[in-house]
Amino acid sequence: MKYKNKLIIVLFISIIVTTVFTTSCTKPSNSGGTTGTFYIHLHTDIDTNEVADTTVLYRDAMGRHFSLKTAQFFLSNIVLQNANGTFYTVANAIILKNIDSEAYLIGNAPIGAYTSVSFNVGLDSSTNTKTPGVINIYGYIPTSTMWYGTNISGYNFMKLQGFADTSLMQTGVNPVPFSYLIGSETNLRKVIMPIRSASTAYKPYLLTANSIVYIHIICDYGKLLSVINFNTQDSTDSYTLNPSIATKIADNIPNMFHYEE
Repeated sequence: MKYKNKLIIVLFISIIVTTVFTTSCTKPSNSGGTTGTFYIHLHTDIDTNEVADTTVLYRDAMGRHFSLKTAQFFLSNIVLQNANGTFYTVANAIILKNIDSEAYLIGNAPIGAYTSVSFNVGLDSSTNTKTPGVINIYGYIPTSTMWYGTNISGYNFMKLQGFADTSLMQTGVNPVPFSYLIGSETNLRKVIMPIRSASTAYKPYLLTANSIVYIHIICDYGKLLSVINFNTQDSTDSYTLNPSIATKIADNIPNMFHYEE
């Protein structure tokens, strides 16, 4: 009987040691993760030219030459479309895009295959009333750079400034400045990107557990400003200065975005 008891004790100890050793040598599994992370990569282009130098005049599809010194806009209300037909709104995702940076955090989303993304260029009415510093944004410039001031409510949703060649022959000599400040709730615009599928050039985004996926989108300012005559429409502030120009540009915002890959 004593021999049997000793044998049972030895076997019990062996099981414990084996369990501890196995547990300590096994890496934790990520298979239980239910979300991944989306980033958006926004390229600043004029037609097929990436804006790498704010002093250079780039040629657009219409043959015009202009530069971009400032190209900023708010991106909000980001909604991801799943291949199963459901939609996921990323909570508290507000991005302030500028000309110097391209990669911006969107946030976490449930794992799955995603076929499209939509977003607003601008801010909703509630957020638009908040003072600079109160809004939580992902970006590298303060919200105060887009603030109209206390005399006019809200923010610039988009700020574009640069120089354009207005000569008939597009010689690039003595370009003239332009400034387009797009704001007011009437100029908030929604952008819905095309559906991606296995049968198109752009495949769905596959978000797996704990993965990071980038949505690459080109912002073509040549296409955006294709509705503008630089000779006669060189400035707006959306309120007191040429408000019709602001609306004209805002109406063309959905046309400026397309997938890079």
